Amino acid sequence: MSPRPPAILRMTKLKTWSAVATSGGHTWRTLPVPHADPERQHLNEDWREVKGPDELRNAIEQRLALVTATAAKNPVLCVEYLITARAGAFKEHGGETDAPAYFRAALAFLESRHGAANIVAVNVQNDEAAPHLVVYAVPLVERPARTVRKSVFAGGRDESGQLKRVTKSIVQPAEVALSADHYNGTPAKLAALQTAFAEQVAAKHGLARGLELSAASHTTNKQHHEALAGHIGLTPEELARKGRLLSKESPEEQAARLSDLIRDHYAPTVARAATAGHDRRRAAEMEETARRHEERYKAVVTELAAFTEGLSAAQQAEVRQAASQLRRENEERKRREAEQARQQREEVERERKREAQRERERLEHRERALVERLKVATPLAFAGADVATRRKCWQLMLGRDDLFEALQRMDTSGFFDNAGYLSDAGRRAVLSATDSAANKLPRHSDPKAPAVHRPLYNVPLGPGM
Repeated sequence: MSPRPPAILRMTKLKTWSAVATSGGHTWRTLPVPHADPERQHLNEDWREVKGPDELRNAIEQRLALVTATAAKNPVLCVEYLITARAGAFKEHGGETDAPAYFRAALAFLESRHGAANIVAVNVQNDEAAPHLVVYAVPLVERPARTVRKSVFAGGRDESGQLKRVTKSIVQPAEVALSADHYNGTPAKLAALQTAFAEQVAAKHGLARGLELSAASHTTNKQHHEALAGHIGLTPEELARKGRLLSKESPEEQAARLSDLIRDHYAPTVARAATAGHDRRRAAEMEETARRHEERYKAVVTELAAFTEGLSAAQQAEVRQAASQLRRENEERKRREAEQARQQREEVERERKREAQRERERLEHRERALVERLKVATPLAFAGADVATRRKCWQLMLGRDDLFEALQRMDTSGFFDNAGYLSDAGRRAVLSATDSAANKLPRHSDPKAPAVHRPLYNVPLGPGM
C-alpha cells in the first residue's frame, strides 16, 4: 500500500500593509502570477464577502478596531494560511482527496482556532496545478479579567542599598489583544498546529502529516522559475556568435523560433535538468531530517534506560502503562482547561451583550419619557431649555411621527428657526418670562440678608431629559 501524500499547511505573518497588499494582489490575481492559468481564473471562488486587496485591508482594519490591549511595536496585522497538497493527491488528478470537502474541513479547523469572526477572507484557487485554499485570519485574543502578581517598587532602599520591591496582586480587566504569537509564536506551537491539523482534517481526507523535525525548506514558485530561466531562452548575441550570416532570419527571429521549439518539445527534459540541483538539496534535507529523528530516538532511549535499569519486563510494562495513563490524564486536563477557557469567553461575551441590552433599554426608557414630555410641552417652555437639550429634542421631533403635532406647535410659535435655534421672538419671550419669574421672588428688607440669585426660567424640559 503506497503511503498517503502529505497535507500542506503553511502560515505567513503579514506585518505591514504593504505585505497585506502584496498577498492580496497574488490571491486575487491583481498582480502577475506566472504559474496561474488565466483561462481558469474564473474557477476561483471567494467564501467570504472580501473579493479583492482593498476589501481585505478594510476587513482587517474593522477587526483591529476591536483591540483594547496595548499592541506590540510591530504587530502582525494578519496571518495568511495556505492549505493544499500535491496535485496527485486530488481526485481531479487521480488521487483520493476531494478538494472542496478538504477545504471546508480546513476552514472549520481554522475558525475553531481563531474564531469565525476573525476569518476575514477565504479564497479557493483552482487556476494552478493543484487547488489551494487561502485563509486570512486576524489574530485577536480575548483575555478575560484576571488577577496577576507583579513586583513593584515600594519606596526606599533595603540594607544592601537596593531599591525595595514588594509583590502586589493587580486586577487586569478583560481585554482584546492582537497577538499572532498566542497562536504560532514558538516552534512547539507550530508543530502542534501541524499535528492537530493532520489528526482533525488531513487524516479524514486521505492525507498524512508532513515529517516532524523536517530540515526541508520550501522551494517557492519564483525559485523554480529562476532555476528554469536561461535553459530555455536563447539570446540574439549567442546566435550572432554562431554565424548569423548563414541565415536569412534576424538574430531576434532566430532566438524566438528556437526558444519556442525548445519549450514545445524539450521543456520536460530541460525542467528536470534545471531542477536537478533542487532535487539534490531536497535529498540532503531528507537525510538531515532522518539524522535528527535518530538523534532524538537515541536521546529518549538513553533517558529511559536510567529509569528502567534493573527492572523486569513486567515492571517495565507497568512503567509504560503508568506513563500512558499520565499522558491521557494530561491530555484530559488540557481539554478541560480549554473547555473552561471557552466557557469563560462565552460568558464574558454573554455579559457584554446583556450590558449592551440593558444600556439600550435605559436609552429607550429615557426616550419614551422625553417623548411624553414633548407631547405636552409649550413653545415657551421648550424655548427655555438649554441649547444642547433643545437641539436633541428638535432632531427627535423631526424623526418621529408621533411628535408631528409637537413639532408643528413649536414651528408655528415663531420662537424657532428651521434648525431649532431660537429666533429673535423666542429670545425676547424667554427674557420676558425670566424677568416675570424674578419679580415674583420674595424681597428682603434687611440689607444684610443673603442675596437670592435669580434662576433662569424654570423649564420642565431640563438637561436630565
